[in-house]
Amino acid sequence: MAYFFKLPTITELTIGQQAALNEPNAIAISGGPGTGKSVVSLWRHIRNYGTGSKRSLLLTYTKTLETYLAASAKSENSNAGNAVDRTYLWTTRHVTRYDEIIVDEAQDVEGDRYTTIKNYSGVVSYGADDQQIVFRNRATTQQQLGAIFPNNRSYVLDENFRNSYEIMLFVKALFPQKLVPQTTLNNLLQEGRRGNKPILLISNNNAAKQTKAIIDIINQFKSTTHNIAVLVPLQNHVTIFANLIRNAGIQCSSFSTDDGSLGEIDNVHVTTFKSSKGTEFDTVIIPDFENMINNIAQLNVIDENDYYVAITRAKRNLFLVSTSTPNFLERSEQQKLTYSKEIL
Repeated sequence: MAYFFKLPTITELTIGQQAALNEPNAIAISGGPGTGKSVVSLWRHIRNYGTGSKRSLLLTYTKTLETYLAASAKSENSNAGNAVDRTYLWTTRHVTRYDEIIVDEAQDVEGDRYTTIKNYSGVVSYGADDQQIVFRNRATTQQQLGAIFPNNRSYVLDENFRNSYEIMLFVKALFPQKLVPQTTLNNLLQEGRRGNKPILLISNNNAAKQTKAIIDIINQFKSTTHNIAVLVPLQNHVTIFANLIRNAGIQCSSFSTDDGSLGEIDNVHVTTFKSSKGTEFDTVIIPDFENMINNIAQLNVIDENDYYVAITRAKRNLFLVSTSTPNFLERSEQQKLTYSKEIL
């Protein structure tokens, strides 16, 4: 079954989101996960084509997000859907002029690419969040973007529309150095965006139990309107877990490298932390969660931001499968209250 996506209508956007959308000049959107940066960029792009006011191009970082945004844009306007590309691919191969270029996930693009982009449009808008940078040595920070595009009007989005209060409370405890404003938590409470606590599933180092747990979770929640992701740190893990799911008779899509192809995202999807950027799923499953600290310390391609990105893809349900209870989840009694635990 295809990934289920419902683009919010323009009238459902907040005052801040609508202000960014309606800004006639180039914009710089910032904000944490789930605040609607991609939604604003997407609607700005769609409306350019819908009104015929501008011929725009929407650029993003990953193949998964390109597929996601193109399908969403195409549902509203076919021309807008056909004008979505990946930033690195477009700046290397397919360069042509546009009235406006909108760069989603702009923090993940090296600064020299913006020289190319600026040569092909007099209006360059972007959305960015330093806390979600995936490759620090190839990033352009929000401060650097501000220097490259000093005349862009800044819009800061601070209301989280994706995650439940329980998931963001868990994130705040797990990543204390990440900025999760108390106002964000308060807004989630006031809006009634409540859900289950993240669930830590203990496998006692039994791989068969981990596999069964993943299959059982998928079978419990899968439906035409419920999106499920299994997110893993490395590309070779994608093939392993996608095969386990398919061998259980469950249809799923998978993507492991931006050099590969991805026709359509299914509502059960397996991909890497990095390739999940910008997407969202009702249920997220992260296997082998006990390896988080070691992976961050020992793997060149993984850092804390990757786990932060993966966890904040979850809208309602977050399942973390682990051989045992990791020490990094027991740093305080308060942290222990942010998740529940089950023995498989």
